[in-house]
Amino acid sequence: MRLAPPTSLVPHVAAAATALLAATAAAAATPASPTAATVHTLPNGLTVVIEEQHRTDQVALFLRYGVGSRDEGVGEHGCAHLFEHLMFEGSANVPTNMFDTWLTAGGGDNNAYTSEDETVYHMTFPSGALDLALFLESDRMGFLDAGLDAANLANQQKVVLQERRQGYAEPHGRDSDVVSRVLYPEGHPYHVPVIGTVADVEGFSLDGVLDFWQRHYRPRNAVLVLVGNVDTDAALASVTRWFADVPDPGPAVARVDGPTPPAVPADALVIDEVDDRSVTLAWRTVPLGHPDEPALDVLSYVLDNGRGTRLADALYYKHPLASAFGVWSGMSAIDGTFQVDVTSAGPPLPRLVKVIDATLARVVRKPPSQEEVDRARKALLAGIEDTLETPEGRAGLLLYCHDTYGDPNCLGPELARYEAVTPADVARVAGTWLAPEARVTLSVVADGDGGSLPGAAPVELP
Repeated sequence: MRLAPPTSLVPHVAAAATALLAATAAAAATPASPTAATVHTLPNGLTVVIEEQHRTDQVALFLRYGVGSRDEGVGEHGCAHLFEHLMFEGSANVPTNMFDTWLTAGGGDNNAYTSEDETVYHMTFPSGALDLALFLESDRMGFLDAGLDAANLANQQKVVLQERRQGYAEPHGRDSDVVSRVLYPEGHPYHVPVIGTVADVEGFSLDGVLDFWQRHYRPRNAVLVLVGNVDTDAALASVTRWFADVPDPGPAVARVDGPTPPAVPADALVIDEVDDRSVTLAWRTVPLGHPDEPALDVLSYVLDNGRGTRLADALYYKHPLASAFGVWSGMSAIDGTFQVDVTSAGPPLPRLVKVIDATLARVVRKPPSQEEVDRARKALLAGIEDTLETPEGRAGLLLYCHDTYGDPNCLGPELARYEAVTPADVARVAGTWLAPEARVTLSVVADGDGGSLPGAAPVELP
């Protein structure tokens, strides 16, 4: 699976992990998992996944909460992302801004991301800082309300709104959110951008955000992953010691899973400060774990993987119609996207779309050869060994596996799924999911440039 374009709001670990799974599948002769994690559940419901890796002294900690933008109600759009900021503002025993200061002093670093489906906090640190890291995470999971005040909230509201303004002001900075907004129509859980709406972010109250935290930031809605230079029993004892007093308010709040509104074909337009014209074609596909996921991943590489692949040749190597292009397949928990992005080297955008349509039709009419499929699978190997070598890479993979399949060591079945993809499968998914009448398009042109696709209408982000 390809990662989302650089203009997307946040990196999606599920997408990266799926790429890892796909690539590993191509290399494996037998479906044996290269991971050996154990799973534990604390009395308060927190799930703990631990894998020992003693190659270095580093430890990676990933803490996933099952809350993303799809879980936001009326007036809450952007609240899940806001917590990326609020969770660093202090808790009962950690003063404002001291989370980063103390972790850095212990030799660690950290970050976080939010998607439609999840919020993940992750850090790496020397093994000697394990207790410090667990203390910091447990304090904000259980006792954030004691450290969060109106001043901190107001400050982070300003930060988020500035982040939004700066991101959208960049060339192509709105593209990803506009595509999602038209691809996932009103009523779909993915319709509103992860960063939220200006009106909602400005309107957040302290009581409202604390209510959001109490509903979603609870042990039974979280998975803690530890990978690195730890002893499993000792690490579990440390996790238990630090998280034992985090209250258990009960099960996670029920999530919005569907049904989802059907796709509505649309041609969108963004007027931007750009020097060229570009067009995006996007289709709704399948969620994570769907039987067609592996074939769609392979298809993306059959189309775009250097000279000799179908769309790369049609747009660049044999016919220099594009100055830049990319194909990616991205799945999330309840839906998926297949996307083609092309920047014109001069030809009008309708001509580029015609070439893309013809190339996809030929994939259906003339399935790729076994050699093409094998080459695509081989391409998915890029970077995999390095990913498995690092504690943070392994932790992200274990988290993806547990989230998607309930088993952190899910590579075995995944290997078989990707190994089983045939040329006929690739042609079938192209015909099933990538029909011209099922797609949305986005034209991005400069102000005064009339070169968008015919009928393309401007889309404003709330």
